Amino acid sequence: MLSYAANRVVSVATTILLARLLVPTDFGLFALAMLGTGFISQFSGLGLGTTLVLRQDLDRRGQGTILSLLLLTGIAFAALLAALTPLAADLFDEPRLVDVLLAMAGILSFTGVNWFYDSLLQRELAFKRRFVTQIVSTVVFSAVALAFALQGAGVWALVAAHISGHTSRGIALLCLAPYRVRPTFDRRLARDALRTGSGFVLQDGAAYLQQNADYIVIGRVLPTAQLGFYSMAYRQAELPHYAIADPVARVTFPSFAAMRHRGEDVMPSFLSGLRLVALATCPLAVILSAAAEPFTRALFGEQWLPMIGVLSVLGIWAVARPLEVTLAWLLNSIGEARRVGLISVAMLVPFVVGLFVASSRGGITAVAWVLLAHMALLFALLMVNVQRVTGVSVARQWATLHPLFMASAVSWAATHWTAGALANGSPLLALVAASAVALIVYLAAVRLFSPKLLSQALAQLRRAFGRSRPPQPAAASST
Repeated sequence: MLSYAANRVVSVATTILLARLLVPTDFGLFALAMLGTGFISQFSGLGLGTTLVLRQDLDRRGQGTILSLLLLTGIAFAALLAALTPLAADLFDEPRLVDVLLAMAGILSFTGVNWFYDSLLQRELAFKRRFVTQIVSTVVFSAVALAFALQGAGVWALVAAHISGHTSRGIALLCLAPYRVRPTFDRRLARDALRTGSGFVLQDGAAYLQQNADYIVIGRVLPTAQLGFYSMAYRQAELPHYAIADPVARVTFPSFAAMRHRGEDVMPSFLSGLRLVALATCPLAVILSAAAEPFTRALFGEQWLPMIGVLSVLGIWAVARPLEVTLAWLLNSIGEARRVGLISVAMLVPFVVGLFVASSRGGITAVAWVLLAHMALLFALLMVNVQRVTGVSVARQWATLHPLFMASAVSWAATHWTAGALANGSPLLALVAASAVALIVYLAAVRLFSPKLLSQALAQLRRAFGRSRPPQPAAASST
């Protein structure tokens, strides 16, 4: 969490500055390029990085086999992306995309090394070292982006920063790895690793399409500037996920996998983690949605006003997104990655159809509503499957979250009213006031709907940070 917070402070400040140095079209073009590299990279990993974390029984030879596979597929998929760049430019009717994608294709050739050592740090729970590698990447990205933007480089400021950030992180990962692994190859181990990773490939591919289908549809149907507005709002709405749910999942995934390997029950820890994730993420989502107008005016400026409607909807989406991720990674940790992938694939067709209809008839705000409906349905399906696999009923999962959802609804109403009442004044003052109201009302409502929840959460956090210790057993009396 500290890693994300530090990186987010730097990246948010950089984004705000870049939003004033670049134009929305630059962000839209870069978002299209990220679609291409992101799609290819999802498959180039073959789920092997996650397999390295899940498979606690792999020795150095097995790990070396995974590294070799990642190196080979990274080079192959880099060549594939370079070959497909003209088709991508034709698809989005954007000739400038060819040069941008060619420049970014080279990253894939060494992405396998980055993935391997990042997964190795996660497997070994070496998050302090991982923190350093992420800070290095973020600082380098920000420095390069701002330097090029000040020189009038346009979209190339973002491209150069992206390449520099990945390169610097790869160097940092190699320097800080707990141990070095030499590439080896064992055919039997390779087949076994690929079989384990197949569920993650299916899941990652479907997740990528779900997370980027809106970008693809908007880029195809609407002007590039509209994609710039939408992508900026989407990046802010993912704040609760990346700030809290993703760091938690990166720890619980290897931890639950190790517990399962030892034959221990993970469900009590899962429900406790789910409740803490919801407790922390819901107020952030409320602020993003209910205070979308002062948030946009204060931080991004008047040229970004078209993103307000999108952010107000995606802020609500941001309530369910972290919880959906938490449910999915529980299933992954107990060997159900394929189940999660199949659920995601099954929902792709109606999702994409809804996006096309929404973008052509209602614009980017209508697209945001489709995302919200899709996320609500996906969240419900995952709850049902958690019940089927683990035996923990949907009612028990819902009981864990219900008080926090009620508190969020009350907080949203109070925050929205505050933002509206101060709309004619300073946007920064309105944002600060609305945020304060959101937090105060949320905590008060949580205490009302679940009187013991806050004290229980604080006790859990104190134990997590080592500020309280379990009672020691009494000394045996002498006879």
